[in-house]
Amino acid sequence: MKPAVLKILTFSFLLITAVSCSKSDAPAPVVPKSNTILLTQNTWKLQTVGIDANKDGVAESDVTVLVQACKLDNAYTFKTDATGTMDESVAKCNVADAQTQAFTWTFKNTETILSGTFSFTNGDATILSLNDTNLVVAYDDASSGNHLVATLKH
Repeated sequence: MKPAVLKILTFSFLLITAVSCSKSDAPAPVVPKSNTILLTQNTWKLQTVGIDANKDGVAESDVTVLVQACKLDNAYTFKTDATGTMDESVAKCNVADAQTQAFTWTFKNTETILSGTFSFTNGDATILSLNDTNLVVAYDDASSGNHLVATLKH
């Protein structure tokens, strides 16, 4: 009788082990975030501005110190419905200005051109880089006549 009990216990042990060790479902593949998701997931602030004289996407000179402090602290929130809000934050260029200003935006050319009425470009900006923490755009600045590269961060 002992061999029969031993066989049953061995079989039960193997069955439990086989069931408990079955492979779990493989993790879902990571799907890259679209530019819309990356742009709208958090608020952006201007970090650096540089002049890109030869328009190759690389700033040859940093002109961030020439940007008014009241513009550097502005916060830009892009929403998925192609609207957004620019918040003046603490430093306002003109105390009479509203604390927030609405803007509109859109993508052009398969999400490689950011176009809109937000104050740091007011037109088309080529997206050089966009990820979870950085937005780098290049655009022509009408007031200075320069081609600029701007980096915004969360």
